[in-house]
Amino acid sequence: MRRVHLFILILGLLLQANLEGNAQLPDVVLTEDATVSLLTCSQGEELYSIFGHSAIRISDPKVGVDWVFNYGTFDFSDPNFYPNFVKGKLNYILSVSTYRNFEQTYIFEERYIYEQVLNLNQHEKQLLLDSLKVNYLPENRYYLYDFLFDNCATRIRDIFVEAIPRNITFDYSKLDETKSFRDLLMPNVKEKPWAKLGINLLLGVSADRPARPWEHMFLPEHMLTAFAYATIETENGDNPLMQEPTVLLEGRELPKSKFRNAPFFVFSMILLLAALVTFINLKKGRNFYWFDRVIFGLVGLLGVVIAFQWFGSDHAVMANNYNLIWAHPLHLMAAALLTISRLKGLIRYYFGVNAVLMLLLLVLWFVVPQTLPFPMFPLVAAMALRSAVLYKRLA
Repeated sequence: MRRVHLFILILGLLLQANLEGNAQLPDVVLTEDATVSLLTCSQGEELYSIFGHSAIRISDPKVGVDWVFNYGTFDFSDPNFYPNFVKGKLNYILSVSTYRNFEQTYIFEERYIYEQVLNLNQHEKQLLLDSLKVNYLPENRYYLYDFLFDNCATRIRDIFVEAIPRNITFDYSKLDETKSFRDLLMPNVKEKPWAKLGINLLLGVSADRPARPWEHMFLPEHMLTAFAYATIETENGDNPLMQEPTVLLEGRELPKSKFRNAPFFVFSMILLLAALVTFINLKKGRNFYWFDRVIFGLVGLLGVVIAFQWFGSDHAVMANNYNLIWAHPLHLMAAALLTISRLKGLIRYYFGVNAVLMLLLLVLWFVVPQTLPFPMFPLVAAMALRSAVLYKRLA
């Protein structure tokens, strides 16, 4: 029931954002009392919120402004919303709402909101607001979302650097420059083991290259850190760009997962079941083709998803995915043709080659260029075992 209420609340706020977005923002001349700040929102329990969020707040009580510029909204009413989402062609939207409306979702979800006020002069505040208003024009507010390189955090980073005329210098000493994109993502999903597995299955080899410090800011938490230690040029040398972070909204810590190793346990049970089935196969001569159809059919379906994300979508980070070595669509065809007698020789040859390939992958699991998800190791071992048995039984 809580999730239903949450969905209704979020839908209402998104509709409100769209309603506000359809109107032009009034011309505003900010006063010296205006503040520009970076808002960083903590992780939520739902998958869509697991990496946190960032937004820009511009407040000036003298002129009655308290706006939040949010690059993380999208239009559910778009008839191609789901196809575009899957294909990596989804346009995100810069929306504007009042801070009060923005805050409501985070109150309901019991998430923290942190605020870092920028140390800007009045002219720079006005320049930033004017730049955001240009971004907010109907012809400019849509952008093609890219999870790693063009998202609700990187857009904020870029407009701060581009719209503020004084030079901003980042101190990256607090960021670990040895970490890959995959490494940076994993802490956010450690309490959601199945989501962690799904992300690792879909990310390709490019996610394993070390992320440059500038690129760390695709995650809101790392952008908060990077800006906290940034400086801005002044006549008397460099001064801190940001004031100390303050907590605007108290949240709660996410619940700990009761069983972080659930995927590994499940696939280990499948390996044990495969060993039991194999024992009965060899001892009593009974065939368990239904078991092989289920295993190879489901892995083949996973292969269809991986192959589509590589070749049929614009998700660049999902290309060149080494998981396609063991999870590929041909398994689906092999499972369907398993008991067709006239194709017995071809299917036997297929599983013989597959047994060798799976064994080689198990040996090289930790040395291939891409980090393969370890929970799948027992499943690949089960596939190697059953492939070898099928090669023998189909002789």
